[in-house]
Amino acid sequence: MTILPASRSTLGRRKRFRGQGLVEFALILPVMLVVIFVIIELARVLHAWLAVENGARFGVRYAVTGEFDEAYCLIYGNPDGQCWTRDEEDGARIPSIKDTARAGSVAILRDETLLPGQPRFYKITVCSNKPGVVYFPPDSDTSTPAECQPTEDPGGPGDRVSVTVDFDHPLIVPIISSWWPKLHLTAKREGIVEQFRVARVVGLPATISLPSFTPSDTLPPTETSTSTITLTPTETRTETGTATITRTPTLTPTPDCSNIYISSMWISGDDEVRARVVNNNAADAYLYWTRLRWDDLPYGYVDWFRFPDQYYDGNDSSSPTTVADTWVWLGGESNETWRADFDGEPPEGIYGSFTLTLRLEYPGWGTCEISRSIWRARPPTPTPTRTATWGPSPTRTRTLTPRPSRTPTRTATWGPSPTRTKTHTIGPTRTRTPTDEDVTNTPECLDC
Repeated sequence: MTILPASRSTLGRRKRFRGQGLVEFALILPVMLVVIFVIIELARVLHAWLAVENGARFGVRYAVTGEFDEAYCLIYGNPDGQCWTRDEEDGARIPSIKDTARAGSVAILRDETLLPGQPRFYKITVCSNKPGVVYFPPDSDTSTPAECQPTEDPGGPGDRVSVTVDFDHPLIVPIISSWWPKLHLTAKREGIVEQFRVARVVGLPATISLPSFTPSDTLPPTETSTSTITLTPTETRTETGTATITRTPTLTPTPDCSNIYISSMWISGDDEVRARVVNNNAADAYLYWTRLRWDDLPYGYVDWFRFPDQYYDGNDSSSPTTVADTWVWLGGESNETWRADFDGEPPEGIYGSFTLTLRLEYPGWGTCEISRSIWRARPPTPTPTRTATWGPSPTRTRTLTPRPSRTPTRTATWGPSPTRTKTHTIGPTRTRTPTDEDVTNTPECLDC
């Protein structure tokens, strides 16, 4: 079969077209890869930017509520996990706000231990507009994060609080990351802190009624006959004003006893009982009577009482221990720790039931009695039993001593074995009898 010239030309054209497509693909492939990598990198940047924005948004929403995680109150040594002062609450609010911001900015490759300017650097800054607190905004050109000087502050009711999230997003495309390794992203959100401390502010307006003393000077015009009708309402106003002053001592005794209490009671170490006394009233109180009821301990006795920094007599060897006529000051809107020290306690420490009763007096108002109990089980003492079980261990060495006695018995049993070798000597007796017969028979065969 012969191939026509026309068919040869078509095959050559097909080969040329294939080579042309390969060259075009080689020219377009780098550009196409760059476009794909740019799309991937832009998608990663957009995702990181949304995560940073959500982190700042979540953080400021939590900051304006004034809430906090009570687990952070343990760093102040409070055994019940509660914060008792405003400084402790503000100190617990800052890490709580940061935890919420971290939860909002998930799914990004971050590391809060890195220094600014390094890829994956991550930082959350909480700051407010309180007097003395200065906020320094971030600088994207130099990758400088936000700062709050002299320290971070979550703000109080009515203050403006801001949450700033800084993140150095790492770039993964080799062509871009070689000359641009990271991209600094930042987001800031602000809000007004809510009135979450209303209970503490309610007592303050009582001082507003003090200016009502000034209208009392208008009473002398009552001498005029014509204006007596108009003065009668002013007199009632002054009477209501003075009534507000008299109400302050009459109304305060009813909430006093509910605002002063023992919030927690615990055993510190092996020989001390402690209790937290909280006075949420604005007035000062004085502790004048103390009673501690406790289970009798062998050779144990109460050494002293202390509240807050003042020692007073409490030496007693039997329960209950009562101390009276001790005027110890407790400031308004404060909390202090009451302590009782025991001596001669058992090795495992004090245990049993402890009931504390305190009587505090507000001068001119009344007396409040507060009480709280705690019980601690007697700690087990397994340590002496464990040491006793390890004592008989030398008996194991005694059982090893009879083993050498077996060696002489083994040598004695193997001694009679030589008697068996003597029995083998009987064999040669059989050789003597057949030797004579064999000698007589052999010459007869030779003659034949």
